[in-house]
Amino acid sequence: MTRDKRNPYLLSFYGDDFTGTTSAAEALSINGIPTIIFVKPPTAQFLRDHFPKVHAIGVAGISRSLPTEDLEKILKPTFQRMKTYGAPLFLYKICSTFDSSPEIGNIGKAIEIGLNVFSSKFIPILAAAPRFGRFTLFGNHFVALGKEIFRLDRHPSMSVHPVTPMQESDLRRHLAKQTQLDCSLIPILTLIKGREEVRNQVQDRLEKNASLILFDTLSKAQLNSVCSVIWNYTEDGKTLFCVGSQEWGYGLAEEWRRLGILRFKFDTKPIGHSGKGGPILVVSGSCAAIAGKQIEWAAAHHYIEIGVQTEKLFEDIHRKREMDRVAQKAISSLKVGRSVVIHSAIGPNDPRIPRTKKLVEDLGMTSQNTVDVLGQALGELAKKIILASKVRRLILSGGDMAGRITQTFGIWALQVGRSVGVPAPLCYVYSTDPEMNGLQVAYKGGQVGGDNYFDIVRRKEMPNFNEVAIGHIQNKKG
Repeated sequence: MTRDKRNPYLLSFYGDDFTGTTSAAEALSINGIPTIIFVKPPTAQFLRDHFPKVHAIGVAGISRSLPTEDLEKILKPTFQRMKTYGAPLFLYKICSTFDSSPEIGNIGKAIEIGLNVFSSKFIPILAAAPRFGRFTLFGNHFVALGKEIFRLDRHPSMSVHPVTPMQESDLRRHLAKQTQLDCSLIPILTLIKGREEVRNQVQDRLEKNASLILFDTLSKAQLNSVCSVIWNYTEDGKTLFCVGSQEWGYGLAEEWRRLGILRFKFDTKPIGHSGKGGPILVVSGSCAAIAGKQIEWAAAHHYIEIGVQTEKLFEDIHRKREMDRVAQKAISSLKVGRSVVIHSAIGPNDPRIPRTKKLVEDLGMTSQNTVDVLGQALGELAKKIILASKVRRLILSGGDMAGRITQTFGIWALQVGRSVGVPAPLCYVYSTDPEMNGLQVAYKGGQVGGDNYFDIVRRKEMPNFNEVAIGHIQNKKG
């Protein structure tokens, strides 16, 4: 493709959760591509007026945890608005563990909506993220956990996920339960032969009218080859709809650099630990084992740990008293310089989980209701604490919960500030509320990061927001 220089945008993307959206933006930002994330898609005119330096536009969503019947009304208008940006590629960014089901977070349904809106000649699917230990081999997906690599359906956490347990590692079989669109495969044996053979095999599939093409990927070099081939299928005036992980950003950036579209990188310095960071607020809505270990590490290293009695949030008689208890303790701790971790569970075996599950079942509520209520409550708590304590750095742990918490903040956009060594970067908040504007937030999936992740984020140095902001939102119409 010869790039249309009149259109500044290289890529637009929608993330099916907030944590994944910021990791996708990070991959682009550290490769020198000014990237902004919105909570709702603005008009193209708003982008031109308020973010003229931007070359990639994302929207952070929560479709990974939505029922299939809700996807059309959420995704279709979002896709239609983002199509007007005119970027040659649109990425539907999914979790690199592909967690989804016919009932919740249905990737197949999202693909059908995207195909209808963008009218793409085919839809490439690149689910692997080799930098992060996610690999696809002969159509089967594998995920690293520590030093071990598990087939997806045998992964200790993903195979027993409370909402979308992954019981099939063959991604084509998994998708076949979500859509009737046929999915072809470019296998590892083709990838090994190099870019030209990949291109030939893609063309062969297109001549056979393949709708979806899944790519095996084991290495960064193979990811780069796939992205190079896919970029070659973009056309001026059209947007190619794609599906995959956050590492598309790395592969596309390499291709853009090869073509001379990009000529530099930035923010590649090692993590700096000043040891002078102020207190931070952590709000965890994850029940993942890794998130639990991070909470335990923090509690053992002088963080104030506050457990929310989650079952009390579902009954009005107890809700206010419990939220006041947590908020008061958090605010008083932060004001004397102590970092705080608020959590709804410490790992998958926390006794609050079955107690809350039984209560919501007795109340006739669904798992979707549970996530919504918890997210709303934790969001209200976080905002109250931020405003009262003046804390300026926040970590939200748990992909499904983080988006719902953020929705209570009234923020407009996010900009990646600094990487922290894993795909959960520190971001700046854009808000018309001066007390929220410039707030620093890290969105972390439950399975992401080492035991001391919270403290790495606490100690990370960040420049002044006003010095690095790539846009402004004084007039938020649009």
